[in-house]
Amino acid sequence: MEIRKLLEEFSEEIIKDFVQKNSDYYLAKWRLLASKNSKISWNWSAFLFGVMWLGYRKMYLYSFIFVLLTIFTIIPILGLFISLALWIGLGMIGNYLYGKFTYNKLTELKIAFPEESKFQEEVLKAGGTSVLGSFIALFIAIFVWIIIMLLINALVMHQPYSYTNF
Repeated sequence: MEIRKLLEEFSEEIIKDFVQKNSDYYLAKWRLLASKNSKISWNWSAFLFGVMWLGYRKMYLYSFIFVLLTIFTIIPILGLFISLALWIGLGMIGNYLYGKFTYNKLTELKIAFPEESKFQEEVLKAGGTSVLGSFIALFIAIFVWIIIMLLINALVMHQPYSYTNF
């Protein structure tokens, strides 16, 4: 499991340098996940802010996937359950996803920058949070929804009308 590898292969200092804000929170959650060999722990920020939290933590691929999955929420009635599953699911596995992302990014950086000082420098650049990323993720989600609504509107508007006399 990536979380256990993260804690074994990288020092606490490197992990904190990458995570930056709330690093103690994430380290505690990841230690708990590793000890239980689980992927589930609650993250209120992931649950409440969804795609914005993913963007804030620079997990852009995950935020794009999340937006694509929300397309299925337009299905009547079933869409409500899909929406709830997405939000609750992200709240449940958000810490795991961020740990996996952190491990993958640190591994990638370690390979690209084997010299320790350069590696630490790049960790600080690549890690942290991004308020801009949060808003970009939100605007992409809004843009995708606008496109979907326009497509649905175009399909509905081109349906043949039937008029009945009352």
